[in-house]
Amino acid sequence: MLCVRKKNFLTFNSAVIFFCVMLEQAAKILFAESLTFTYNTGAAFSIFSNSPEFILIFSGISCAVLIFVCFFVKMNFYARLGLSIMSGGALSNFLERFFSGHVTDWIPSPFSFIEINFNIADVEISLGALTAFAALNFFRE
Repeated sequence: MLCVRKKNFLTFNSAVIFFCVMLEQAAKILFAESLTFTYNTGAAFSIFSNSPEFILIFSGISCAVLIFVCFFVKMNFYARLGLSIMSGGALSNFLERFFSGHVTDWIPSPFSFIEINFNIADVEISLGALTAFAALNFFRE
């Protein structure tokens, strides 16, 4: 069901999205001296790294859809929170990809048998998706 949400929901969604984008950028600046950066022109696990234009367009459309749903579809508080966090992470990665042509990954996997790096935006996307999934399936208003 589509409906324009109350002003406080718009402010809340905007604040969460803004915080998520700023958290990723601030962390890279604050911890730049002690980090090992890797650059990913593709999506997760570097898939489609030979098609950065496709990834840019796809991530831009995905961000727009996520933000639209977050602001205009009626849902419970926790689902909205999850979508806002996911939107912030997706927007952070999109903006970085738009301005620099790649996403900077800098957090190493905590598991020694997995040699991947990720960033806070990736964590936000995963956490937001998990929160929204749980809210939509287990917590109904």
